[in-house]
Amino acid sequence: MYKKISLIIMALILITAMACSPRERPNPQGEQPNEDLPKDRLAKSKKEAVEENINGYNLEDDLRISDIIKEPEEHRVLLISEKEKMQVLERVKPKKINTVLEEYKSDLPNEITEVVQYTQYEISFDYFLITAENGAKILEKPKPNSTLVAQGEELEKVSLLQRVEGEEINGSKIWYRVAFKNGNGIKEGYISSTDGTPRSFRFDKMQNAINELKQQLAEGELHFISNYKNENGAPPSKGDAAVDEHGYRVYHSAPAYQEADENSDFRYIPDGMLVRILNETGDYYHIYSPTFDGNYYVPKRYIDPEKKLDKLKDVIVVDRSQQNQAAFEVVDNGLNLISYTLSTTGIKGDFSFVTTLGSYKAIVKRDRFEYLKSGTQEIAGYAPFAIRFTGGAYIHGVPVKYEEKDGEKVDPGVIEYLHTIGTFPRSSMCVRNYTSHAEFLYNWMDVEGGAFIIIE
Repeated sequence: MYKKISLIIMALILITAMACSPRERPNPQGEQPNEDLPKDRLAKSKKEAVEENINGYNLEDDLRISDIIKEPEEHRVLLISEKEKMQVLERVKPKKINTVLEEYKSDLPNEITEVVQYTQYEISFDYFLITAENGAKILEKPKPNSTLVAQGEELEKVSLLQRVEGEEINGSKIWYRVAFKNGNGIKEGYISSTDGTPRSFRFDKMQNAINELKQQLAEGELHFISNYKNENGAPPSKGDAAVDEHGYRVYHSAPAYQEADENSDFRYIPDGMLVRILNETGDYYHIYSPTFDGNYYVPKRYIDPEKKLDKLKDVIVVDRSQQNQAAFEVVDNGLNLISYTLSTTGIKGDFSFVTTLGSYKAIVKRDRFEYLKSGTQEIAGYAPFAIRFTGGAYIHGVPVKYEEKDGEKVDPGVIEYLHTIGTFPRSSMCVRNYTSHAEFLYNWMDVEGGAFIIIE
C-alpha cells in the first residue's frame, strides 16, 4: 500500500531532499541562480479575496497520500511530546554496541517561557523525518540484522533521542536512537541515518530573529511596503523574469533604488516587508530595510506613512529549512511560546514561488480566500483561516478544492489534515498549516501588533 505514496512523491524527494538537507548551507538571502529565473505564468485576479493558485504541487496528490496513510493508530509510529521524550531519555542507557555522539536535550532559551495554548498535534523539539522510499526499519540495536521494533513509513516522523555510531549500513555508520508511540505505549529503537533527515525547532534562531526586530522597533516605528496585486503600480521590469537575482518576485513588489532616480540600479522589495523611513527626497522615501540590511529609495506611492508597526505584540516565525514554525507573544521580560507545529512553505516551480525570507507586517485576516486554477480565471478552491503577510501569501489551513454538482461549485467542507505538512515545500508562496492550528492563529493574533518572520 505504501508503494503508492512513493510513486506520488518520489520525484519531489529527489528534487527537494538536497535543498532541505542539514548538510547544505542555505543562502541567507534566498538567492536563485541567474540562469534559471522563472517566468510568471500564474493567472491573476483583481477581485477581493481571490488569489493566484496557492499549490505548488497538485492538491489531489497531497490528499491521496493522506488517505493512504489513514490506518488505525496502533499500526503506525507517531511522534511523542517533548515531555514524553525527555522521560524516555532519562531512563535509556547507552548500549555497548554503539558510541553516543549527541543527545537531543534541546532546552528553550532562557528568554522564552513555554505557555503553549495549542496541543492538538504533539511533537518533540527534535525529530526525524523518514524519507526512504520503502519506509524505515526501527531496530532494537544500531546494526542491520537487529530485531525489528517497528516499521516507519515514508514521511512519518519519530522523536530524536540520540545520534550514535553503530554498524555500517548503506555506506554510513550513523544511526539515530528514536522514540515513538506505537500501539498502546511508547517504544524506542534505532533508525539508520540513510533513511531520512533530522529536523528540529530552532528556538534560539527564532528568538534571535525576533530580538533583531525588537531592536529595530526600539530605534523607532517601522512602516511596510504596500503593493498588493500591484495596486499602487507595477514596478519596472528586468526582462521577463518573475523574480530578481535574489529570488524576490516582481509582482506585488516595489522598486528599491540605489539612488533617488528611476534610472539607477534597483532590486525588488516585496509587499508587506518592514522598512524604516529615514527621510524624504522629492518623490522618494529614503528607507532602511532590516531584511536586506541596506538603504534604498522607494517611490512614495508604495509606502503609506499612516500604516505602521510601532509596538510588537504577536510574532509568527516560519523556518523554511525545517518546515516548522512557532508563535510567540512579546512580553517585557522576553517571549511567551504560544504554539509550535509543522508547516509547509512554497516551492520554486513553473507555476509556483518560494515563501520569501524576511520580516513582514501581519496585514489582514480573512476567514477564507479563494484561489484560481493555474492558467485560468476559474476559481479552483479556497483556503480557510488566513492571515496575509506579503503579496498573495498567507498562513492558512489546508486548501479545499470545490466539487462540481449539476454545473455548480459545491464546498465539500474544511479539511483538517494533510500528511505532507512538515515534510518538504509544496505550496506556492503561502505557509500551509493544519486547519485547526490556522484557526487558532486566526483567533489569537493581533494583526495591528503582529509580524511574520521567515527564516532559513
